Amino acid sequence: MSDIDPVVKVEPEVSELNGVLTYNSAADSPHTIKSEADGNVGIQSNGSLSLKELVAGTMDVKNEADTVTVLNTIAVGGGSEAQKILKMAGKGRSILTLCRNSKISITAVNTKEMIKRCAEAHAYLAWLDTTVEMTPRINNGAKVDMVLAELIKPENKIPSDLVQKAESLFTKYKAENWGRDVVADEAAIQDSDGTLIESNEKPVSSEVQLPADNDFIFGIHGIMYGIIVDKTGSNRSYRIRPDLQRKSPKVYGHNGIALGAWYPLQISALFHGAHGSRIGGIAGDVTTGAWSIVVAGTYEDLDMDNGDMLYYSGSNSHDNKNPREHASASQGTKALHASYRTQNPVRVLRSGGSYTSRNQNRHLPSCGMRYDGLYRVVGSRLRLNKKGGQYEQFKLERLPDQTPLTELERNIPTTEQVNAREKL
Repeated sequence: MSDIDPVVKVEPEVSELNGVLTYNSAADSPHTIKSEADGNVGIQSNGSLSLKELVAGTMDVKNEADTVTVLNTIAVGGGSEAQKILKMAGKGRSILTLCRNSKISITAVNTKEMIKRCAEAHAYLAWLDTTVEMTPRINNGAKVDMVLAELIKPENKIPSDLVQKAESLFTKYKAENWGRDVVADEAAIQDSDGTLIESNEKPVSSEVQLPADNDFIFGIHGIMYGIIVDKTGSNRSYRIRPDLQRKSPKVYGHNGIALGAWYPLQISALFHGAHGSRIGGIAGDVTTGAWSIVVAGTYEDLDMDNGDMLYYSGSNSHDNKNPREHASASQGTKALHASYRTQNPVRVLRSGGSYTSRNQNRHLPSCGMRYDGLYRVVGSRLRLNKKGGQYEQFKLERLPDQTPLTELERNIPTTEQVNAREKL
């Protein structure tokens, strides 16, 4: 019955969205409909309510302080980009059905499924907000703009909090020109802890336990604040909390980040606005420049780190084999060229990778990621990689009047931070 609409018995014919419906009717709803015996107004077998009335007055919503509804990113985010877009289109199709059926009175027969569809719409928008870096290809393929615009329409009787979320996302994406100039994250679709994820499950929502405020690791003062652990399915993954507002990284300058700020994982740096990519090393805009970059041991054969002076390679520099011509500039490389033109400062974070690894670069932290301050791109040059192919290398210089790098290297991470990191 997962392909059956609760009211009209069929999904709407939406030519632009021809993906498979992803609603899973077998899963339990995250909400419970109270009966008259509970002391609340119930839905009589011959009665009906609007979707707004149903959501507002007849749901016993789980305590938001204890759990949060999330979308199964293993299902939606896994596989190739084409598969991801197809599944997103399926979620959009389900939301369009919700919008159309919101104008129709809800009866006891279809109550559970309509509430679940509404809850999954919430989870999908939260997933878009916390996980997806919008690009024109994603928007065009999944018709995200059309789905958000439909949720906003006043003639659809959609709950106000869902409308407000859709309006917020639509405004943000429109202001960013639907990601036209933003450096996209790495092409390989990976989970936030760096492990490849599968795509053979249907996307469903699930309940994830929220940490206590005083949790040593994930609480307000913990090293992983803003992140939750999703144990849905066979993989354990770290995810940004959809109930908290993450800080935008799309700012030039310190962005309120203290020098020496330390993050156990890159996803944590993303939540706090220090870096703008979940996986990639370059985050920024191809027109105005990079907001931030990550220096890691992965590129020791391409980069040269002298501390206050840094030679940093463009994206995909490992791959080229042509000794006479460098590879076509990636979005990340274009952003670094833009940084040279505009002279906008770039936040530099250094990553020690796994806490068990040791790299030859003495400037890297022993574990986690450390914010080392603002640098400026002052030039570029061509070099040869191990395959004999040309690649572009950008020269960055650390700006003056910042805490000396030697002091940050000596003190960060602290013993307490290292011990906490080892408990993950």
